[in-house]
Amino acid sequence: MDSAHTLGLRRSLMSQVAVKCLSLFSLIIGFYYFSCIAQDWVVNESPAAQNDLVGLSVCLGITWLLQGAVNRLSQQAKSTVLHKLEIQLKKIFVIRQHALVRQNSVYYWQSLWLQHLQAFTDWALEYRVQQAIAVVVPLLALSVLFYVNPVIGFGLLITLPVVPLFMIIVGKGAAALHRKHFGALERLGSLFTDRLTALPMLANFQAHQRQTVLLKEASKHLNNRTMKVVSVAFLSNSVLDFFATLAVALVAVFIGFSLLRELEIGPAITLQQGLWILLTVPLLLSEMKKLGQVYHQKAQAEAAQEELAPLYKNMPSTVSLQCRAQCADNPEEMSRLLDASNFNVFDLREPALLNEGRVQPALLKADSLIISKGDKVLLNGKSGAGKTLLLEALSGQRPATHKFEQLVLWITQHPVITPGTVRENLCLNDTYSDDILMTALRDVELEAWLTLLPYGLDTVMTDYPQLSGGEAQRLSLARALLRDESIWLLDEPTAHLPDEQHHRLAQLIKRLGESKTLIWASHKALPCNWFNQFWSVEKKTPLNQANNEVNNAHSDTGIEHGNHDCDVASVVKVVSNAVNKNLNDQKGSFSFE
Repeated sequence: MDSAHTLGLRRSLMSQVAVKCLSLFSLIIGFYYFSCIAQDWVVNESPAAQNDLVGLSVCLGITWLLQGAVNRLSQQAKSTVLHKLEIQLKKIFVIRQHALVRQNSVYYWQSLWLQHLQAFTDWALEYRVQQAIAVVVPLLALSVLFYVNPVIGFGLLITLPVVPLFMIIVGKGAAALHRKHFGALERLGSLFTDRLTALPMLANFQAHQRQTVLLKEASKHLNNRTMKVVSVAFLSNSVLDFFATLAVALVAVFIGFSLLRELEIGPAITLQQGLWILLTVPLLLSEMKKLGQVYHQKAQAEAAQEELAPLYKNMPSTVSLQCRAQCADNPEEMSRLLDASNFNVFDLREPALLNEGRVQPALLKADSLIISKGDKVLLNGKSGAGKTLLLEALSGQRPATHKFEQLVLWITQHPVITPGTVRENLCLNDTYSDDILMTALRDVELEAWLTLLPYGLDTVMTDYPQLSGGEAQRLSLARALLRDESIWLLDEPTAHLPDEQHHRLAQLIKRLGESKTLIWASHKALPCNWFNQFWSVEKKTPLNQANNEVNNAHSDTGIEHGNHDCDVASVVKVVSNAVNKNLNDQKGSFSFE
């Protein structure tokens, strides 16, 4: 996670703890004045002193004002920190959106945004504040209690640590329960949204009954997880209430028998002292109980940190000033867009290991990758070998030792068509004139399609029959032509098209991308004279079996959880400028270690 200084946590914590402690100390002093008033009324049988009445009123007023200030500070701090976390997560989503969407389901990211960010904020600015108060206030109050009556102080010194000790014991299991509960919730949500999307297909195959059973099983699994979390919460509160009540009862019995002169242990206790102690001790225990009541926030934050920490860890920049200086002296190297030696791609989930100086296993490796302006690279390999993973790394969406410093444009096999108008789909929050938009549509051969729309560029896409696969890709190409990015990453843009459409669209991409730098991943045949570099991806040795275990664990709910494109390490060899050779001889190789 981000540093406390960046989020402003330290200052918020110190201010809240200081104001809250002052509020409690003011209340404890008010208890002293109240006990003095009771001493005058009951023992001395005289009216309360004017100073005691004024002191009590002032202390209660200060306590009320400070408590209001604490609530205000807490709400402001939570709102500020949550807003900063959301802004940073938005930036991460923008930078690594394609890799993250493939990593987990959409429902997972919704839950992470709505639950985990809030859980971390509550822990940072509620639990930690209460944790500090539950330490500072009892210690200072105990020092005064030892001065008034060492016996009572010693007894509280023994009983008070029982509360945090029990919280630690319960908390160790609570964090694991919260992680399992979030996993069950994410699986049920993903299963439900996935089956809603696939309703037409389920109707065609009459598979509703089987999917209903899967939903019931996932729902039952979530209910079991929920009840386990709730049972731990009830157990924690019950035990805390028991120990707090027992401690107060023991103090009350000791004070009562001491006032009746039935016990003569330690110094004599007056009514004023006994009443002040009986009012102060429950206050101290209530702060400990509040810590126990919010202790679940720590468990939730630990579960949230496991998911959020890899996202907020940034990869260090690998472009050195020395390398830039050398490129400036060498005109040939100035034209290079990427000069990567010992290229490594890492897992999205554990980038923190890199920042701690430890070696993390690489998912993809290359001895050397050199791409210059205008290069055309053909990337092929079997499905799941790691082609998309490599493109994600080069575009900066996945942690890697090298990436393009320039902005890149990504065209996938599933173009995104938003529910807005044709104009909105092309502009994407930018502004272009109608002439520029029409030129882009003409270049991708969609001008005739546009003339059939009732409102032209302002036709809402959802009010018109769906685009065919080829038309959707052409629309995404038009979107690309409107941008100035000179690097195009093509992730099998014709994968789901018939051969005739594949050839037409491939020729269109080739013509439109003449002045661009292309890295084209494709399973389908393409003319070898279009390219000057050829890369190939092959699996070899599994990096670990963890992903298989995770997938097996989730298979009973019918969900593929954590879609990892490549779970092996690789070495890349590139054959470049070999246009006149046979295609099979031109290919470099990705050999997995």
